[in-house]
Amino acid sequence: MKGFLEEVAADLYARYGEGLSERAVLFPSRRARLFFVDALGRIAGRPMWQPEWVTIDDLTGEISGLHTGDRVRLITELYKVYSAYHNEPFDKFYFWGDMLLTDFDTIDKYLIDAQMLFRNISEIKEIEADISYLTPAQLRILSFWSSFGEQADLSEEKRRFLAIWKTLGPIYRRFRERLSSLGIAYNGMVQRAAADRIRGGGFAFPEPRRYVVAGFNALSECEKRLFGFLATAAETDFYWDYDSYYKDDPEQEAGMFVRSNVAQFPPRTELRYDNMRGEKQIVSVAAVSNAVQCKYAAAILADLARRRREEDSGIAAGARPALGKETAVVLTDENLLLPLLYALPADIGRVNVTMGFPLRQSLAYTFVERLVELQNHRRRKGDGCTFYHADVAGILAHPYVAECDAALTRTMHEEIVRDRRISVDAAWLGRNELLKRIFTPAATWRELSDYMLDVVAAVARQPYEGDDARQRVEFLAVIAEQVTKLRNSLDECDIDLTAEVYTSLLRRHLQTLRIPFEGEPLEGIQIMGILETRNLDFENVIILSMNDDNFPGNHMAQASFIPYNLRAAYELPTPEHHEGVYAYYFYRLIQRAKTVHMLYCSHADDKSTGEPSRYIYQFCLLYTSDAADDL
Repeated sequence: MKGFLEEVAADLYARYGEGLSERAVLFPSRRARLFFVDALGRIAGRPMWQPEWVTIDDLTGEISGLHTGDRVRLITELYKVYSAYHNEPFDKFYFWGDMLLTDFDTIDKYLIDAQMLFRNISEIKEIEADISYLTPAQLRILSFWSSFGEQADLSEEKRRFLAIWKTLGPIYRRFRERLSSLGIAYNGMVQRAAADRIRGGGFAFPEPRRYVVAGFNALSECEKRLFGFLATAAETDFYWDYDSYYKDDPEQEAGMFVRSNVAQFPPRTELRYDNMRGEKQIVSVAAVSNAVQCKYAAAILADLARRRREEDSGIAAGARPALGKETAVVLTDENLLLPLLYALPADIGRVNVTMGFPLRQSLAYTFVERLVELQNHRRRKGDGCTFYHADVAGILAHPYVAECDAALTRTMHEEIVRDRRISVDAAWLGRNELLKRIFTPAATWRELSDYMLDVVAAVARQPYEGDDARQRVEFLAVIAEQVTKLRNSLDECDIDLTAEVYTSLLRRHLQTLRIPFEGEPLEGIQIMGILETRNLDFENVIILSMNDDNFPGNHMAQASFIPYNLRAAYELPTPEHHEGVYAYYFYRLIQRAKTVHMLYCSHADDKSTGEPSRYIYQFCLLYTSDAADDL
């Protein structure tokens, strides 16, 4: 099987040879670069300089002259502008302010007339809020207004509610002006500034440029304008990764974006686009639980490894050839990573995990949670302070503390229980250096930040020789790094915070972090998320959690200030856009595969309907009845 990246590498090397090193290459993901270099190295057969790697953000930053600011800093600056129009505490604003910033980012990436859009939103909300024609009985049953209090307060609440929508336009304008004065921007603002400069003819490359743009799919208006500029202002080769099956069928949602991309930016070379016609073994399996999915996936891998051993007659006796990078396990639900790793058989060889270990599932994160709760429930007592007994017990029982002096921590816990203490004095708790640091009060958010760094560093210095010693130090180092980054960002913001708001921000940051696994990305079975499969091709594909409410799901259902009807009218991303993107990911992943196993959980509960993905049904319609017997 020759994959997309190998075909691109072969075509570029045939036309440019080692002159390819003088070109800059744009891929939609970093992982595609690694596989491209691997393919290029095998084709060239000799050492050569790599091409330059650039991203869309690199180019738009160069053209616009702007750079992207830290997310926390951006939301804080947005709050300062918002506060001029509305009186709201920062802790209540932050999380939906993040949503508002996302809307601003989308508006700019799609070059929307923001003032017109926000005026339309305000007018629509005003029409929706006009309920003067309703009777008192109808008002009482109108659930939308039930959260605003009694009918007597309705008109005042309406005015406050609509005031937010009416000020979105001025907030957007003043926010952009403020960021410009500070010399920072959000990503959409950078892209829009670059697109405007291109349209106005105010930018030209200082020297001749040569680019290769490969493997993109859904493009924003700013990205289309950038690619149009590259097509005219530089020598640019475009390559599109698709199959004729969904590209030539106007009803196929997977080709929604590819069709316009190919028409607008014709490829330099026509690659092979009929891979879906190749012979494939496609199997769909309903599992009763997620754990069974993981065990069945492990059984499939074991069977593939067995078949490979049987087919490889040149192997020395007793050797066990491992499955290689031609096999991928794709997790559409990343929560299945750990159950899958535990289920993998020992004889399948190396495994490369691209997704990273979630920090929130580590002991290091639970320790931070213990520290946060300990400080949240502390009480001042004279010149000292006391801590709540449940929080103290949790700290003393945590492995990071208990393993330092098991006898001491056990004795202290038994004494607290025996004496039935509700509050425990900090001075009594400081029996050794580590406990003194842990049971120290931290009142303000800056004190809490310093406290976290001090305690994490003290725990990392404790002698420990367990099998997970290296992971422990690494996890604690990541936490310390994130605490420092958050502190620096908040110091730049020059805003007063409470300790409660700071801990909310800290939790939000730490819960989204993933610690990358160490390994060789070009060896072994590839375990990855669906986004990481872009431009990569595999002979054997196993996809887990192929439930319709998960894949494609509805990732556009998150809150937004822009209603669906205006999103559709202004051609902003909608649920249909999301479905087209994920349909492309799916069909592109399997178009060159020989065996495809699609697993889903048929158990229905409050989180899932148990329905198989629509893509499974589409395959039933695509193939003949003989082929459908395998489904």
